[in-house]
Amino acid sequence: MDSKRIQQYLLLVVIIQIFFVVKTSACGGKILLRSGPASEYDKQIILDTHNALRQLVALGQIPGHPQASNLQEMKWDDELAYRAEQWSHSCFSERHDEGRHLRRFPVGQNIATIWTTKKPTSTYEVVADYPDAIKRWFDEYRNYRFGKIYYSDDTTGHYTQMVWANSNLVGCGYAFYYDPAKGFTKNYICNYGPSGNVMGEAPYRIGPPSCSSYGMQDSERYYGLCKKTQQYLSNFQTINVPQFNNVNDIIELVIERAYR
Repeated sequence: MDSKRIQQYLLLVVIIQIFFVVKTSACGGKILLRSGPASEYDKQIILDTHNALRQLVALGQIPGHPQASNLQEMKWDDELAYRAEQWSHSCFSERHDEGRHLRRFPVGQNIATIWTTKKPTSTYEVVADYPDAIKRWFDEYRNYRFGKIYYSDDTTGHYTQMVWANSNLVGCGYAFYYDPAKGFTKNYICNYGPSGNVMGEAPYRIGPPSCSSYGMQDSERYYGLCKKTQQYLSNFQTINVPQFNNVNDIIELVIERAYR
């Protein structure tokens, strides 16, 4: 190998080392393997999953939980998504982003972290599976007894944020990284605005959907949900939810329609 090739090889080694140092330092000492903004597919499935599950609540189809009269349809917010993406890259899966709040409103945040020691063998194992993360949050309904919130509860707070009536904006981010202490990690962050889980308040008003009673219109996309009177453009499709026996059914429906 001549001196020029040796120099090129050494330069490549240095570049690779710098790359991993930057990736590691930005990821709290862990190795960031995959990240990036949510794709259009991700955005659609995040919205569809949230709104379809909120629709189940509004229509009284969640066992042991009352109907909601003022649940709003959620829409995507790029600023919330950008903040969520940035926090997911920090790899601080154990705590919330204290700087997430915006000038427009305080921001709620859900985090789901999934670890495995098994080395991924396919692309499917490293890409985001948002429905799985969202379902984990929603499944906390089993632990929640409807009423006003007076303290932070890690066993129900993700669910109550998901079904908070006035939280009508969402944006999410995802990172896949290697943690030497715990293994390969999927880190999901969803930000919600305006924030839910307000102390002394309940997630929503009990009763059959009654959007006009709150100065809102009926959603054209999700029967039972409401929308503010201002108009906005969206490419996301309506999902009308029939009667289901469990939450898994609605998750499967969302995924099926996303692939059409």
